[in-house]
Amino acid sequence: MTNEQLISQYDQEFWTLVEDKGYTFRKARRILKKKYPSVCYDTQKDEWFIDGHVYYMENEK
Repeated sequence: MTNEQLISQYDQEFWTLVEDKGYTFRKARRILKKKYPSVCYDTQKDEWFIDGHVYYMENEK
């Protein structure tokens, strides 16, 4: 799986937890941290980190 696919899958699961199951952002991140230990998102800088490498994703329009 490419890093872009990994980020996309993480993002999709995050919003499923938040919107469909009603979890808070913090709780959703904690749940996904167990499943995706190498993926991290910095909301202030809008950057994704995978194993210490920075990735920028295009916003969907």
